[in-house]
Amino acid sequence: MSGHVDEYGLVGTLLADKYRIHAVIGVGGFGVVYRAQHEIWDQPVAVKVFTALSSAPASMRDSLLEGFIQEGKLLSALSSRTAAIVQARDIGSVIAPSGAWLPYMVLEWLEGAPLNSFLRDEQDVPKARKRSAEEVFQLLDGAARALALAHSHGVAHRDIKPDNFFVIGGALESGATIKVLDFGIAKVMQSQAATALATTGSSPTSFTPNYGAPEQFDRRFGATGPWTDVFGLALVFVELMQGGAPPLMGETFMQLAFASQNPNERPTPRGRGLEVPDAVEEVFQTACALNVVDRYKSIGEFWIALAGALGIADYPAMPTADVVIAPGTGGPSGAASKITAHRAATVSTPAVAGAPSTGTLAYVNSPTGAAAGVATSSKGVTQVSGADTSPPGLAPSAAPPARNMAPLIAVGGLVALLVVGVGVYLASAGDEPQPVEDVPKVAEKVAEEPEASGGDEAASEGDADAEAPPCPEDMRLITGGKFFMGSDDLERSALLMARPAHQVEVADYCIDEREVTVAAYQDCSERGECKRAFRDSFWPRPGSTKKADWKKQREIFSELCNEGVEDRAQHPINCVTWAQADHYCKTQGKRLPSEAEWEFAARGSDGRVFPWGDEPPTEQHANVCGAECLRWRGEKGLDAVDPLHAGDDDFVGTAPVGSFPSGKTQAGLSDMIGNVFEWTADSFAPYEGAAEPLTKMDFKGKRVIRGGAFNSSEPAHADPALRYPQAAETHTHAIGFRCAADPTRG
Repeated sequence: MSGHVDEYGLVGTLLADKYRIHAVIGVGGFGVVYRAQHEIWDQPVAVKVFTALSSAPASMRDSLLEGFIQEGKLLSALSSRTAAIVQARDIGSVIAPSGAWLPYMVLEWLEGAPLNSFLRDEQDVPKARKRSAEEVFQLLDGAARALALAHSHGVAHRDIKPDNFFVIGGALESGATIKVLDFGIAKVMQSQAATALATTGSSPTSFTPNYGAPEQFDRRFGATGPWTDVFGLALVFVELMQGGAPPLMGETFMQLAFASQNPNERPTPRGRGLEVPDAVEEVFQTACALNVVDRYKSIGEFWIALAGALGIADYPAMPTADVVIAPGTGGPSGAASKITAHRAATVSTPAVAGAPSTGTLAYVNSPTGAAAGVATSSKGVTQVSGADTSPPGLAPSAAPPARNMAPLIAVGGLVALLVVGVGVYLASAGDEPQPVEDVPKVAEKVAEEPEASGGDEAASEGDADAEAPPCPEDMRLITGGKFFMGSDDLERSALLMARPAHQVEVADYCIDEREVTVAAYQDCSERGECKRAFRDSFWPRPGSTKKADWKKQREIFSELCNEGVEDRAQHPINCVTWAQADHYCKTQGKRLPSEAEWEFAARGSDGRVFPWGDEPPTEQHANVCGAECLRWRGEKGLDAVDPLHAGDDDFVGTAPVGSFPSGKTQAGLSDMIGNVFEWTADSFAPYEGAAEPLTKMDFKGKRVIRGGAFNSSEPAHADPALRYPQAAETHTHAIGFRCAADPTRG
């Protein structure tokens, strides 16, 4: 008997008419693993049930399962390319006797034990023999090549540890087959569980501190990604060399964080008293570098460099995150061996968007009868981020993941955003309250004022026949036309509500060059024309969020409202309702833009990927979540997230409007992405042809907001197609607006 309680009552049931559930063999933070028998083939299988998604509303299940299936396809595709990744066999969902809705994966049944069981006893005392670097290289070679394959497809693991390597058979010796566990699951749970749990504010982000890279403890060292796996594999390698003594020593989370980040003592072979050649130590110095920009950017680069340092002749080429690199072309000092600062922000990593592993993917019999890879650290210090029941916004996702065009996209998560509205994300994705040196930043970052468009510059001053400009001087004329509004992207969950792309035609219109500022709005309110902006952040309380938690978060995020804050006159006005934004525009003889007008203005007519062009977001393009917002999240005790880029834009909250000239649109508009989301004129409704679950949901009272905010950490927020429903009475720190108008013709 495993000793685990069958909380969901699945033991004895027949799953999908063919998998007879026999016993619970492992319980982790996000799922339960059962031993089952394939009734038709008469073979044992492992069934992993993802309990973290069990609370998803019935209206969301089809969409969640759709994305979950996409992640299963990813795992299946990876495992079909290499025997060193546990094989995925089936996927589906079941209503348990307990009434819970449970998506599941069926995985191959493995006989053997997790690597950690060969290294330490039940009292966590090292029990393995010491090994040479050459011997460890041969043991881990298959697993390393599997990881390199995943990296070449943009998938990072983010929880590399002995528990997630499974040794087939009963001996850890040369020739042993070692499989990598947990691929695909971290990605699913970071995006889909974050989405499905957004109503409760829970976050699935977790990692094992005993093997944590510096950036997993503190994002000042950079974003997580394939380079995080490089650090983890280096630790496992050194641990095998040491006979089971873990490279990071400590009993508490903080002690382990210090060990990971200590610049004076790196967890390299020589740093742990092991004798290795200079070339080998140099490779590990790079693999264990503090900052991600100094580390190998993929397992492929790390392993090729190590093979060269060990003098292994004729070692076969391996895929890397960018290209196939053969031995001799990389190495610790080669140009291809380290990720540059730019690549840290742009390398494609569609995997986990900040989420490490969620627990072992396949569980099997170990020599002691214990479940292999149960989601607990060998030292029992697994750190799971606390709940972040943040204000309404776009629930963090990730995911996703796939960062095809921007850093660290998380693929897979779907529609909980619809249930709680956008405020949860706006609060949880890295909000920065401090008004950092606003006026000096204007001088440093705001470009020269663009020339007013639409005027007849050839006409002489005072010429009575000169045609009047069609737009006021603070607006830009957008020449209308046809374009495809929305997105057909099936991978990035945040774009679910923007599907499908469909042709739309807009007429000529004018739109503000910049978001409406605090000073402009205050002028309206001081004249008695507008209601004063709120000084507190408000969003409707999700039904599953405790009232006390909701009030506490409102207190935290109210610090980010700009009304009445000294030195923020040129920041965008925020903490205003839809009605306040609509009324302000009308007092100016303008109106809120339709969402079609907003997207057309942001997208431009030349097919660019982002409003500014095809270059992925950096700290030069937009005020979104970078290193600065991660610092604030840490100060406030909020969960860490993967930033949208690895840089630091110097603004911990909103920035003065127009502070990012590199991010201007084709028409010269500023801040269409980042700073604050923007109210539009339209009520939210699914596009024609949208996924069926969307068409059945009630969006009464919801208005469309567009663009990203200063705390946006999901790459999809830089996509002009992004749209979300927000309750009209919401007034949060991450929503502002700009106005539009019909052009005048002389």
